[in-house]
Amino acid sequence: MRVAVTGATGLVGTQVVAAALAHGHEVVAVAREPGPPVPVAGGAAVERRVAALTDPEGLRSAFAGCDAVVHCAAVYAFGAARAAEVGQVNVDGTTSVVHAAADAGLDRVVVTSSSVTRGSSVLPVSRTEDDRLGDEPAPAYYASKVAQEEAALAAGREHGIPVVLALPTVVLGGPFTRLAPSNAIVLRYLLDPTRSTFPGGCNVVDARDVGAGHVVLLERGEPGGRYLLGGEDVTWRTLHTLVSELAGLPGPFAELPAASAWGIAAVTEWWASLTEQQPLSTRDEASTVGRHYWYSSARARGLGYAARPAREAVAASLAWLAVSRDLPRWAREGLRLHADVRAARELVPGPLGDVQGDAGVDAGAGAGSPEGGAGGSTAGPAAVRPRPRRSPPAWPRRPR
Repeated sequence: MRVAVTGATGLVGTQVVAAALAHGHEVVAVAREPGPPVPVAGGAAVERRVAALTDPEGLRSAFAGCDAVVHCAAVYAFGAARAAEVGQVNVDGTTSVVHAAADAGLDRVVVTSSSVTRGSSVLPVSRTEDDRLGDEPAPAYYASKVAQEEAALAAGREHGIPVVLALPTVVLGGPFTRLAPSNAIVLRYLLDPTRSTFPGGCNVVDARDVGAGHVVLLERGEPGGRYLLGGEDVTWRTLHTLVSELAGLPGPFAELPAASAWGIAAVTEWWASLTEQQPLSTRDEASTVGRHYWYSSARARGLGYAARPAREAVAASLAWLAVSRDLPRWAREGLRLHADVRAARELVPGPLGDVQGDAGVDAGAGAGSPEGGAGGSTAGPAAVRPRPRRSPPAWPRRPR
């Protein structure tokens, strides 16, 4: 079938495009900004059509000639400053997409939601699609995803078009040119000189598996159904231990009380306001620390979904972070990457001039869609020169 993918340059959208092509589908990449065809692995490219989520006519035109749409475009952000934007894009934008898909005569819509709509637990137990977000701490992003699901299903019923909901957990990996909160979890630990960890945990999944999972739902998902697309449940200590081992760093050391994450985030937001940068963590997000965001993907596995172990997902995240602008040089030079990281994405030693800017990114990386989260190309690997270890500055700053 011919599939339109919104947010096609984002972290998830990029992998949906690749997986759909691998399964023999034709793909149209729908992005907010004009540009050349969207590159994919192997040097190929797919047609780019431009449409904003606020433009119903543009969406109908972008979907013309397609059989289905996978709607990945969203704002994935925490903090009061972006709460209104999160709600507008994730809820109203999704409604517009379903309406436009029906008007264009499409047969199916797959909507990317989030596992957080199924809530979390104090105890280390895995939740399922039958659970709901309760009275636990819920940032505006969480609320927007709950509302998005209801809006998508309601629009599908109104127009008689099947809607299937994909609920990824914490998505790690790349490619990306803009940091999303999921990969920021790994980055925060890399930049923490105390190598601290916290109680609670999450479920991590490789972006490649999430992309393939969307195609499974496109082909076999039950209309109106929700499907968790996760990988492995891990405690924060286990996740941080994996990052340390794969990055060649000591730790983790002390396990701090959950409340301390809120205090650290408050300082981070204050420092970001002084330096006019985006904070790596927010009090909004930190309020969720201490709970278990663990989920079962048994329903999706019954359709053929499969996911890599957490170790491989973390390795993929490190492979992209190691050459991203988001990792400061002082931190990058201290890494001693495990062979598993280099296997996840070839990192070729080369002259310093081959690395862009202070941190280095793919020479062919494209700009991410604001709606699609962290986007980018699948261009070849950037060069990285191993450097001696250096002590981090007292106040590490991300490059602007």
